[in-house]
Amino acid sequence: MKVLWTANLIPANVSAKLNLQSEVLGGWVESMAKQLCNFDNLELAIACKCEENQAFFEIIDGVNYYSLNYSSTINFDVLVSRCSKIIADFSPEIIHIEGTEFLHSKAMLQAAKSQNIPAVVSMQGILNGYYNYQCGNLQIDDMMFSKSLTNIFSAWIMHLRKTRWYKPRMKPEKEIIENADYILGRTTWDRAHSYAINPTAKYYPCSRILRTPFYEENWNIEKMQRHSIYVGNGYNALKGAHFVVMALPYLIREYPDVKVYIAGYKPFQENDKRSILKKGYAAYLKKLIHDLGVQDYIEFTGPLKAPQVAQKLSKVNAYVLCSTIENSPNTLGEAMMVGTPCVAAYVGGVSDMAEDGKEALFYRNDDPKLLAWNLKKVFDSDELALSLSEAGKIRARITHDPERNAQMLIDAYTDILEEK
Repeated sequence: MKVLWTANLIPANVSAKLNLQSEVLGGWVESMAKQLCNFDNLELAIACKCEENQAFFEIIDGVNYYSLNYSSTINFDVLVSRCSKIIADFSPEIIHIEGTEFLHSKAMLQAAKSQNIPAVVSMQGILNGYYNYQCGNLQIDDMMFSKSLTNIFSAWIMHLRKTRWYKPRMKPEKEIIENADYILGRTTWDRAHSYAINPTAKYYPCSRILRTPFYEENWNIEKMQRHSIYVGNGYNALKGAHFVVMALPYLIREYPDVKVYIAGYKPFQENDKRSILKKGYAAYLKKLIHDLGVQDYIEFTGPLKAPQVAQKLSKVNAYVLCSTIENSPNTLGEAMMVGTPCVAAYVGGVSDMAEDGKEALFYRNDDPKLLAWNLKKVFDSDELALSLSEAGKIRARITHDPERNAQMLIDAYTDILEEK
């Protein structure tokens, strides 16, 4: 079986060989690719999204890596032609399109259909389902006309990012899902949203394989930092770090040693080179932290590699998933795999990953008081923390079992090929 993937990044092993900066995210691509290579009758190629000037072809550990290089100004027909050339060179029997949020996904699907090659579209997030949550459930309209210049700036930038940058990406995603014959997903949420767009596509469930360090690291209550919290993303409003910040004053009263570690750059530091459209939320978050006087209780870790994240998760008292929407967040799966006691917002497909009260403690995503209360429960009871840790680890080892998930993917490919 010859399988061609599209990936929205350059995997770390390719980046290392080409001396390119490796991505912090997306390690599950390499994990699944490594697992698939254990199947003797499968040959894998991966077309990697990259910059216009990053053209390459490499064979590493038996996997063929093609550059799918383009810029935002590329003509769509040219991009379809590039996809067709990769197809012609590798001659796949099936094409696996990872994610729906980029133009090359649409181009690859069109190229596959034109050559009558079956293609399965894999859901990551669903932009059309995320749109209403882009501003993190903040009262943007009130902020736009507040007396604070920072709030006004933040609100308008977040609004522009949502309407001018994010919204245009929703149309091509919808077209991809509408034209897909086969869809690969992981949760009830992505199944419902893909069904709403395309009720005739055949749906296959298949969970992620996590990065290796999360299977190797283990949380230990004897070695953890008491009253410490880890948050996996503070880059944009949708990830909800502001709700953890809002919960802090309630915790500080009882736990003056509480500490929150947020992955990513500290807002508006010199090493934060993101565009202005991504700094509206950073400005809001910086002001919120200052206004609540909690700056001494928060540490921004900077971008972390997988081993660093796993190590941090093994040493904190609790992990918080505070997003306003998610499909099946890998960060929650990673925390559960390590055994970190988890407190999670009840959003999107999260309820498919853990059972409330047993494997995680759920709370309404925009309720910092309930978030603080759930964290207090974990802080106050080692028995509860140990119970959540053990049950979460057991659940994660099923959800993210490498052999099981690789076999589910192979079964989906086989069924599609037999049907075609």
